[in-house]
Amino acid sequence: MRLVPLVAFVVFCALANLAGWWWFNRPVPVGLTFDEPFPSVSFAPFRRGQSPISGDYPPPAQIEEDLKSLVGVTKGIRTYTSREGLDVVPALAAKHGIELTHSAWLGQKPEINAQEVQALIAAANAYPDAIKRVIVGNEVLLRQDLPVDRLIAHIREVKSKVKQPVSYADVWAFYLRYPQVAEEVDFITIHILPYWEDEPIGVEGAAEHIVKIYRLIQAKFPGKPILIGEAGWPTKGRNRGPAAVNMENAAFFVRTLAKVSKENGFDYNVVEAFDQPWKAKLEGTVGAFWGVVDTHRAVKFSMSGPVVANPHWAVQGGGAALLGALAALALMRRSANFTPVRALIVAVLAQILATAVVWQGLNAWTIAYSPLQDVWAAARIIMHGIFAAIILRVAAGSLEEGAPLASSHWGGRLGVFYGVCVWAICMLIFFNGRYRDIPNLEFLVPCLGLTAWGLVRLFVLGLKWPEAFAISRLFAGELPARVKAAKEATIALLIAAASAPLSESLALYLGEDFQSMHPDWNQQVPLLIEIAFANTEMLVWMAMVLIMTIPYWAEWRLGKGRG
Repeated sequence: MRLVPLVAFVVFCALANLAGWWWFNRPVPVGLTFDEPFPSVSFAPFRRGQSPISGDYPPPAQIEEDLKSLVGVTKGIRTYTSREGLDVVPALAAKHGIELTHSAWLGQKPEINAQEVQALIAAANAYPDAIKRVIVGNEVLLRQDLPVDRLIAHIREVKSKVKQPVSYADVWAFYLRYPQVAEEVDFITIHILPYWEDEPIGVEGAAEHIVKIYRLIQAKFPGKPILIGEAGWPTKGRNRGPAAVNMENAAFFVRTLAKVSKENGFDYNVVEAFDQPWKAKLEGTVGAFWGVVDTHRAVKFSMSGPVVANPHWAVQGGGAALLGALAALALMRRSANFTPVRALIVAVLAQILATAVVWQGLNAWTIAYSPLQDVWAAARIIMHGIFAAIILRVAAGSLEEGAPLASSHWGGRLGVFYGVCVWAICMLIFFNGRYRDIPNLEFLVPCLGLTAWGLVRLFVLGLKWPEAFAISRLFAGELPARVKAAKEATIALLIAAASAPLSESLALYLGEDFQSMHPDWNQQVPLLIEIAFANTEMLVWMAMVLIMTIPYWAEWRLGKGRG
């Protein structure tokens, strides 16, 4: 094929790819507008590489920089500790005119708890104008770090030594379980996080849920002021049931929270000001992406107008289109033995694989939160890229007119490796269906790439379907084809696919609130079935696992002499 039409095909496919990036990242109307400062946002200014776990705390200059950036965005902030570098916050809040809800972090170590309480008391008395209220402990009962009587003792100590109103903060259900805590505090601080509920709630039900829970606590403890101490929505990470994680849902939730709270007179605090990468270690990727500002200190979305899921799509999509174009040209320019149809197939396949590599790479790099994670991300990116290059090289070589099927020593082995990884990850998700990421983007090349190459072998090269898709034949390598192993692999992957939606049901069933609220099986079973099919991201993963089972099923049938 001549150079000019070849380049034309490649450019056309690249432009089509870029158009796809535009389509999936076009501005999404959110429908709500609320352009007023927040009453309060959670303030924990940890940046990448900083963590309370490692003891690497933000320095005072960084804290002030982050605090200044919130002036005009929020009237106040809520801290979670009075130590660990945040002892400078009261003075800085006073300096910049930001109201402060200051806190003591309580855990399992009595000596640390004593230091936290004393630091909170000292700060409250030293900065009475800046510190408007204090919170003693955050989700202590949820984590089961302290018995309730010990928590109450700390609350009483602070109340006796400060003039500000005193509270304790926890998920709303724990105030219902421990009503004696409400008797001790001046105001009740509850966390309403629809995403994290044992029965997750989609963003479209957020307004109703917020009002319902607030009214429930209000009716249970009449006369007590209530602060919604945490309410927010993550922008990246796994979906939970109907609670889908993306930028537009986060914008919709925060705007809904502001609107509903103003209409009903609710006092609230948005969780949180900044993304905190270190929290991924505890809660999975989703834990690191609750901020309204990202780790680079860029505002993710405004409180009015449409939302763009990925503001950098043009650069990233352009990079993917260019990578695919260069790969296609490099492979086809070496030979003129490509018909127009086959040249177009190579160009399309190159764009698919390049986009898969870029998506996976961007995701892997974004969710890495430490130097060790960076190494792990780089290893996955390199392996993904190598596998994509092998698939494209074998496809291009096999599509040359008159050429024998190209082979790769490592192609089949990498295919088997990814198959083992699929099974292992499905088992991990099944037993940790609340926090573990759903790895759709990590398997784009083995799913889309191998399937596309199998379809080309079937429809273009004219092979029968077992020959076209069998794992030992895709790369014509030396991979042994044993019927028993292929059968076992097929069954294992089918079980893995079935376990994906069931992991949602298991996570719901093991929820403490779910068990208490739905004690009978006739109540539980319909909800467990519903939640199994409510998570679109998980259903996509199940479909991907089923697709990645095809090469092993084909191998099994081929070994039996069928097809």
